[in-house]
Amino acid sequence: MPSDLTALEFRLDDVIGGKSLTPETVDLPTLRGFLEEIEKLIKGDVPGASLADSRVEIKEGSLKVAALVGHLLAADVTAELTRLENTGDLDSIQPKRAEVIEQWMNRARRTPARTYCIAALGIQPLKINNTSQFQHGSENAWVAVEKYLTGKVVDLGGKQKPNVHLVLAESGKSVSVDATEQQLANEKENQLYKFVTLRVQAEEHLKTKELRDLRLVEFLPQSPEVDEAALTKLWEKGRTAWKEVRSAAGWVEVMRGNQ
Repeated sequence: MPSDLTALEFRLDDVIGGKSLTPETVDLPTLRGFLEEIEKLIKGDVPGASLADSRVEIKEGSLKVAALVGHLLAADVTAELTRLENTGDLDSIQPKRAEVIEQWMNRARRTPARTYCIAALGIQPLKINNTSQFQHGSENAWVAVEKYLTGKVVDLGGKQKPNVHLVLAESGKSVSVDATEQQLANEKENQLYKFVTLRVQAEEHLKTKELRDLRLVEFLPQSPEVDEAALTKLWEKGRTAWKEVRSAAGWVEVMRGNQ
């Protein structure tokens, strides 16, 4: 092996037509697809990653491919595979690599005899079979919350799925809040094109703070003394003043000296 290259070994075990998969029994589409996926996994999302100087050996023992690649790229692959093995989180590795791992898991679930294995010097071999449970951590990052949203109602009602379309005063973002016909019918005042505060239930992403599946709990009573025009100017003034601040909570923590 050239001294400037590091070996990464990929193995595909399967039984096709009653015969174990080997270099002698593999068909061309299976081999070509496996090699393409190996290349995609190695390169990942590394900027400028190239395999022009790599070498490939097809070895005995199922379908075993030894890819000899540059040290830095090999180190990047092994570090991510170790992280995936330790966390089980596909979000902890580069998206293109995660995509290949997912494809292999899906195939293994459809074909229980199929197993993939990735090995490299100094790491525990990573096996992908029909029992593998690697997941995207973000899929489990949504929690139930209750929020108060203030903004302008720009649409209200709906025949199939009643909802409230609200343009948020803080960000200008438009959100749709599911409601029932009864909730909207119980409102004594027409809230369309009014600034309101809604109490809602939703799911919030722990990392991005994005909200989804918003559901109306109630319209909060508005004070009759509120000057909506003046309030609109204040909100606009606040948006301008805070437009460079990505997180109000983070700004407060900095001011307190906690960050």
